[in-house]
Amino acid sequence: MTERLYYQNSFLFNFTAEARELRELADGRRALVLDSTAFYPSGGGQPCDTGWLEVQARQAGDKLVSSDFGNAADAPKLRVTEVFEEHAAGEILHVVDSPPGARDAPLAVPLRVRGFLDVERRQDHMQQHSGQHVLSAAFRKLWAAPTLSFCLGEQLSMVELGGAGLSASQIEQAEQLANQFVWEDRQVLMHEVSAEQAEKLGLPVESSAESGTRRLIEIRGVDLALCGGTHVKTTGQIGNIQLRGCESTVEGTRIEFVCGARALRHARADFQALARPASLSAWEGGGEPPR
Repeated sequence: MTERLYYQNSFLFNFTAEARELRELADGRRALVLDSTAFYPSGGGQPCDTGWLEVQARQAGDKLVSSDFGNAADAPKLRVTEVFEEHAAGEILHVVDSPPGARDAPLAVPLRVRGFLDVERRQDHMQQHSGQHVLSAAFRKLWAAPTLSFCLGEQLSMVELGGAGLSASQIEQAEQLANQFVWEDRQVLMHEVSAEQAEKLGLPVESSAESGTRRLIEIRGVDLALCGGTHVKTTGQIGNIQLRGCESTVEGTRIEFVCGARALRHARADFQALARPASLSAWEGGGEPPR
């Protein structure tokens, strides 16, 4: 079973581990199984992390011995393009590729590796996922609308809300409350609880799930939820929550949103889209031409 370092620290962006198994996948790609990892695998509505693995010299006791690759410059640097979990064994597989233009690096396990996450991608996922918890809590507190599902997309994230359809005014009030929680900079805490403790807290626990501890994410005074994803330390790190679309569904309401740096990019794009027609109009009326 792979130790999940991101469970305890979502801000761990590099780490050292041992690659103990190399697998050839059915589609011809190669994947490494590490004894521990900070790479988040796809699941729970959240995409995986990507990044790099650098092969290090082998270890003999506490001392590094000469590398099998001659010198550090010859050691393979592997791009991690996909990370997924084999649930039966509890192992996390890291699909690796050699850099463009390079031959596939020869790999013989066990290997000592250093992992480096794509930091911007991880930080974006933390903002979107924590923002979803806050937004879902706002809809639940105001309108008793439960969250049925969550998907963190490349451009927009989405929550499916149950219950009666919501009006534009109700949705706007929930957005305002969610951002109020963000601006209050509330703590985001991680706890480990048993299945029995989770049930006492009124949290859903799958009857088929294995016994043992569950990971509980608490947003102080706002939300409690079982979740294996990566999260910020305080709600202030979410930045802000911006709704981008909504529609009625058979189950209730679908909400599209963005948080943090994504929200800034969307706001900038909106401004540019509005500013250009205004510049063209001014130019046609004798003003300065748009640049």
